[in-house]
Amino acid sequence: MGTMSLEDKVGQLMMVGFGGTVVDEPVEELVRGLRVGGVCLFRRNISHSEQVARLNDGLRRMLADGIPPFLALDQEGGNVVRVHEGVVVLPGNMALGATRSAELAYAAGRAQAEDLLRLGFNMNLAPVLDVNLNPRNPVIGIRSYGDSVSLVSELGRAFVRGQQDAGLVTVAKHFPGHGATDADSHKSLPIMRESREEVLEQMEPFRAVIRDGLDGLMTAHVAVPALSGDDVPATVSPQVLDGLLRRQIGFDGLVLTDELEMDAISRRYGVGRAAVLAVNAGADMVLVPWQRKRKLEVYEALLAAARGGELSPARLDEAVRRILSTKLRRRLFEPPPRLEERLATPPSAENAEVARRIARAAVTLLRTDERHFPLSHPGRLAVITAEGSLGEAILARQPQARVLKVPAWPSTARRASLRRRARELALAADVVVVGMVNSRQLELVTMAAATGRPVVVVSMGLPYLAELADEARAVLAVYSYQPAATEAAAAALFGEIGTPGRLPVSLRQYAFGHGLEVGGRKQAAATP
Repeated sequence: MGTMSLEDKVGQLMMVGFGGTVVDEPVEELVRGLRVGGVCLFRRNISHSEQVARLNDGLRRMLADGIPPFLALDQEGGNVVRVHEGVVVLPGNMALGATRSAELAYAAGRAQAEDLLRLGFNMNLAPVLDVNLNPRNPVIGIRSYGDSVSLVSELGRAFVRGQQDAGLVTVAKHFPGHGATDADSHKSLPIMRESREEVLEQMEPFRAVIRDGLDGLMTAHVAVPALSGDDVPATVSPQVLDGLLRRQIGFDGLVLTDELEMDAISRRYGVGRAAVLAVNAGADMVLVPWQRKRKLEVYEALLAAARGGELSPARLDEAVRRILSTKLRRRLFEPPPRLEERLATPPSAENAEVARRIARAAVTLLRTDERHFPLSHPGRLAVITAEGSLGEAILARQPQARVLKVPAWPSTARRASLRRRARELALAADVVVVGMVNSRQLELVTMAAATGRPVVVVSMGLPYLAELADEARAVLAVYSYQPAATEAAAAALFGEIGTPGRLPVSLRQYAFGHGLEVGGRKQAAATP
């Protein structure tokens, strides 16, 4: 730190993103020009595993004569996956919650970390530790392990240990918790209305991983009046970050903000002002991934605040020290194995098997009439699904099945046509399987059932929706549309595997822990 200029230190506070899949002049001007502390890659930056490995290598080499950058992404599994090829693709947190297995959660974290490190990443912005207490939560949902504080704490601890044991910088999110809210911070400011005691209880998963030595936390753009006494977002609240997180809980690790360009922050403060407020509140790094002008605005605002004294030398040095300490502890200053050696190493078959094990252990049977699950002799089988991999997995077992792939979010103009095609397909079948990703497929369940044909539902999204499929004879939840989950669903449909999963959330009709275990022709209600 003694050799760093003020500009060097301010650059370390920034984690940025950019467009494109290669290192070009604009990227170099951004990364090397501002001497940033980290780069976050998104789907727009990734086409395949070799390409992103070369991109990461180029970004690291760009700062080889200085401080190595964090090379980060959001690889949560489930519906938040940035790299799909050459790595284990996990079914997601809620699927893990349905397994009840800390052993599988550890294996998931470790396998994912090993694969990401091979591609040159050194940080993952995961896991999500929000407790999904609000079924209408628009931003967390199946990204959470469930609605039980103890379950989220147990699986979160195991997953973090797995990633960190492999050497990957782990940033858990979204502190102090986003799971009880009903708004999306990308669009507006969510407000936690719970009492102080309730808010502190929701924070237990974060305290649990902090006690275990967590590398870093990402803040949530949520207001917590019970903690702060006002409607200031946690990201820029000294009461929440410095007072609660640092002083009361005692967390001395890295604190990274969520994207400052989200409307919950940018509309109220502007990104430059928000960056200064966040760092003064206790954040060490600010995430600015999208617009180039916003990155420059943040850099200039932080630099001006440091020069003018609003951002004190002590607070700046404290933030930089945490950043450098994390990089030293996770050995970022040591060069990784040569790129060509890493590319020559094939993805681990054992790591890929972890996703399969999780998916099969997560399969949860919510209800059945005992006649139509499993599909021992389905006769003429029709499949209507919003996820093509489910249809492919069923066709591999029943080549004569007829499959209708529907858009997950069909336009209003197409919905009438889809209903008509679904009805025609159902009329020509003996059994209809409907694969649901979201509420738009509920009307297809109704349409198929109206023909008088028995309908079996496979829910690949929120289980709260699954219980709304009243017309279905059997309802199966797998909590994910990733290939491992749809393959497990097909295997369960045809009786190849059982249904050991347990609900990780409470539904209106079914309690937390509910699940009907079917193995062969035996069926028994599971003990919660």
